[in-house]
Amino acid sequence: MQIEPNYTETYLLPPSIEDWIPEEHPARFIREFVDTIDLKEYGFTERKSEEGRPNYSNKLLLKIWLYSYYEKIYSSRQIERACRNQLPLIWLTTMHYPDHNTLWRFFKKNKGRIKKIFKHTVKIAVLNDMVGFVLQAVDGTKIKADVSKDKVLYGPDLTKLLHIIDKSLEKANKQIEEQEEKGKEIISDKLPKKLSNKKKLQSLIKKGVEELRKEEKHQLKKDLEEGIKTLEKVGRVKLNITDKDSRLIKTKGGKDFYYNVQSVVDSKSQIIVGAKATNIETDNHLLTKMIEEAKTNSGRLAKETLGDAGYFSGEEILKAQENGYSVLVNEPPKLSKKQVGFRKEDFHYNKEKDSYQCPANNELKYSRKHKRKSKNYYIKVYQCKDYKSCQFRVLCSSNKNGRRIERYEFEEALEKQREKQKEKENKELLKKRALIVESVFGWIKHNGNFTRWYYRGLESVEGQWLLLCISVNLRKLYSAWVKNGLTYV
Repeated sequence: MQIEPNYTETYLLPPSIEDWIPEEHPARFIREFVDTIDLKEYGFTERKSEEGRPNYSNKLLLKIWLYSYYEKIYSSRQIERACRNQLPLIWLTTMHYPDHNTLWRFFKKNKGRIKKIFKHTVKIAVLNDMVGFVLQAVDGTKIKADVSKDKVLYGPDLTKLLHIIDKSLEKANKQIEEQEEKGKEIISDKLPKKLSNKKKLQSLIKKGVEELRKEEKHQLKKDLEEGIKTLEKVGRVKLNITDKDSRLIKTKGGKDFYYNVQSVVDSKSQIIVGAKATNIETDNHLLTKMIEEAKTNSGRLAKETLGDAGYFSGEEILKAQENGYSVLVNEPPKLSKKQVGFRKEDFHYNKEKDSYQCPANNELKYSRKHKRKSKNYYIKVYQCKDYKSCQFRVLCSSNKNGRRIERYEFEEALEKQREKQKEKENKELLKKRALIVESVFGWIKHNGNFTRWYYRGLESVEGQWLLLCISVNLRKLYSAWVKNGLTYV
């Protein structure tokens, strides 16, 4: 005897929706979590109209988005299908089925407010003693933009082709004058804009533009000038016209258009306490910003913040020390470059005299101060005066004016950081950095199969990144909810 489905069976009493999923199901937790939030207080607004079909409530739509990301469903079309096919979502929506346009409009309208929901997860974690404030780690990861590499404005190519066009138009004008004198008719066609297609652009440069008609050349010239103006406006050499906020970044996988997203993770339960999306290519100047982001969300400052070599910036380490932020940041490995003679490290700085002492006991006194282009800090220069009589003259410097040493404003801060890292306890702390924060990126990118953004523009990407970070925090909160329940106020 086998059990077969009976499609004609009817129920004497209608089944209760509450019986459709187990008591400890994540969908129940997410329903409870959203129901504790005052969305009006967080700025979520609803359509107010007595005409037409009633709108879906913000709480219903937020529950759908949060549970979908919890279950690694990311696009609005996929979420729409899941609302009809997955029992937990059918239960969560009580058999309401918003379409992908409704879901997308909710995200588009409220993407700036998702940050408050993320902050709310941090607040609940703090209330339930899941954030230790002892040790946290900051790191960034690159995720590909939703663009094609073919849709790129490339400055040098545009400039080169503009030069070719100008020359060609001069030649064409002379030919036109000759043709007009002979009474010949000039035929023109409209040229489609193809400047963002790299292959076609380079083909025009290679083959030339003589086959184009006069009006085609004028249109191309206009497009080129607009493209160059756009690049100048944003201060870039390459710009993807599909998503102008994305940036061309070199990673281990090669060059492509990415966003650089940041997270600060507390070590106690691996709650993400700070999250931000940027289009800044490197992490150099993001250390203090991310510490402040975490402090704003959690309400307190962690005793120690760990960072990898990408955050090792003298300016940032000095700023952290001035603000009272205790940091441990790995120093990038020095290049294996053979150096003959004395290195800067061989010279001892005397703070009281504001001078350097060389290995031969000669003094390099303060000479002048200058500021390099594109830098916000001053550099002090120390000059040797005894180089003519020094027996180590050849070993020390080939400069005819003797050895010079430059000292940056943040040099002392770097020296303190290096000394701090020599302590055994701090060496052990630095070893924990990758385990604390990099595993979180692994959950999102590898376990969650999230390797490319679904939306374009920095604001939309940040909204999506915050949803991903919320989903990580909700998993941690769910585990605590199942075990002991949660305090919400």
